[in-house]
Amino acid sequence: MKRMLRVAGLVSLLSLGAVAATGCGTARVSANSLQPLRQATVDGASQVNVTIKSYDVTPDTLSVPAGKVSFHVTNADPSITHEMLVVHAQGDSFGLPYDFAISRVIENQIDKPGEVPDIQAGTSGDVTLDLPPGRYVLMCNLVAHFQAGMHTLIDVVPSTK
Repeated sequence: MKRMLRVAGLVSLLSLGAVAATGCGTARVSANSLQPLRQATVDGASQVNVTIKSYDVTPDTLSVPAGKVSFHVTNADPSITHEMLVVHAQGDSFGLPYDFAISRVIENQIDKPGEVPDIQAGTSGDVTLDLPPGRYVLMCNLVAHFQAGMHTLIDVVPSTK
């Protein structure tokens, strides 16, 4: 019995170390890889390139000017379909209503300006939205993906135009 408790304790410590090392699956973006406030445009919209895969959402910038924003989303996962929702954050963090019974954010209780649905593995999708200033969550809401850490925040700041 003592041996089983020691093994269980060791497994718990190793699991905790693995979670700490991976950052719980949240997007890991280095400061060097980020663009400053996005000025690149496509047809008058600020362009944000987003790479998604199990279980990361990684935009190439974390702030864009308010107005038209075009998200180009690439599913880099080799075998899993994902989606990317753009959701107005509630407060300074994610703060979204979550239903643990179905392992999803409750979409009819959130402000969702748009999404790129059903992005097959190895493919891309696009959505262009007119976003007012605020904080937004970029996320996958397929079963258990949000809970696994497939989300990040992006700020839409007042335009200088």
